[in-house]
Amino acid sequence: MNDRSEGREARSPVELQDGGLVGAADAAWLASAMVRLLPLAAPSVRRLAVRLVDDAQMSVLHDRHMQDPSTTDVLTFVDGDEADVAVCVDEARRRSEELGHELRRELLLYALHGMLHAAGMDDRTPEDFTRMHAEEDRLLAAVGLQPTFEPGKGAA
Repeated sequence: MNDRSEGREARSPVELQDGGLVGAADAAWLASAMVRLLPLAAPSVRRLAVRLVDDAQMSVLHDRHMQDPSTTDVLTFVDGDEADVAVCVDEARRRSEELGHELRRELLLYALHGMLHAAGMDDRTPEDFTRMHAEEDRLLAAVGLQPTFEPGKGAA
């Protein structure tokens, strides 16, 4: 018997904690896009929690887990088939303004980046960096969204 037949809603594998840092429409769009991307980007991840944070919160997390007190765009924490991703709204806002696209697109790029880290991808070497970002754009295109990392190049 499934959850719906028992009168309960099926639980989403994606939980977005926006902390009031983005509008309701952007939060809903982001959560919907993440639900579509998760099985493609990180099929082994059963539960994904994405927490939107500001620079101050990200600095604390970055310092606690990476011994670096600066802010950063995204941090990913994996425990078996569950992943937690912290996405910095302030960094996304700065970057989206610099690149001239919507904040929600940059936030989704960071969340997707975290999903790919949860699936085992890395971007420490130039080759891995290129491969990971090409995969981000390919996955965005696969769910009908415009590539964000290198939008002028199209999907890789």
